[in-house]
Amino acid sequence: MRSSLVLLAALAATAAGAAPIATVSMNVDGLELDVTAVERRNNVLTIKWTVRNTSDARQTAEFALVQNNPTTYVVDEESGTKYFVLTDKEGKVLATEHTFVKGGSFGIGEYVEPGKAMRFWMKFPAPPPAVKSVNILFTDASEPLEAVPITDK
Repeated sequence: MRSSLVLLAALAATAAGAAPIATVSMNVDGLELDVTAVERRNNVLTIKWTVRNTSDARQTAEFALVQNNPTTYVVDEESGTKYFVLTDKEGKVLATEHTFVKGGSFGIGEYVEPGKAMRFWMKFPAPPPAVKSVNILFTDASEPLEAVPITDK
């Protein structure tokens, strides 16, 4: 019986998404951001995150990735290197939906309904293998997420 309960709990956690490795509140009422994965595979760093709306109103989650004022990026504090999201040959970001956000920037912009959560991803150039953690700065986050561990794949 106990093993069945453990299995059911594990399945529920998997269905709800990965457990957060870092969390930060947003400067948008009721929005919380959970980083669920920071994975390095060869020369690419993939970041996955979830935005939760704990308010009673629909809120907008926006992440400026390219052009005039990209305010979502990664910092390798060891070398002081700032990494911006990767783009393809047409200049489109390698991330969840590419749309106009604000202030002449493009990136991710989605409504998050009350009590709901949305998952997102983006890809960056990977820091050298010796770098084991990075700082992640998200548009509208109340503070940077520091020393977030990298998982090598």
